[in-house]
Amino acid sequence: MATTHPENAVTQLRRAKPAVGRPMLFSVLLAVAALGTLLLLVAGPSIGLPLAIGSAAALIILVVLTWVIAGPRL
Repeated sequence: MATTHPENAVTQLRRAKPAVGRPMLFSVLLAVAALGTLLLLVAGPSIGLPLAIGSAAALIILVVLTWVIAGPRL
């Protein structure tokens, strides 16, 4: 039975970009999106349907932009 030494491991073959991003901006933007979602859940029954749908779409776009702009690079 053969063993693989650490210097020959598969992890050494994966030398991609390091996982870097802007963690502070990522956290702040996700917190803003979470607060917006909470406000939409609380105020949702009292606002009109088109405004609620527009707000939900804006929050989804905010989360996508947060990931693209400040998210980790995997």
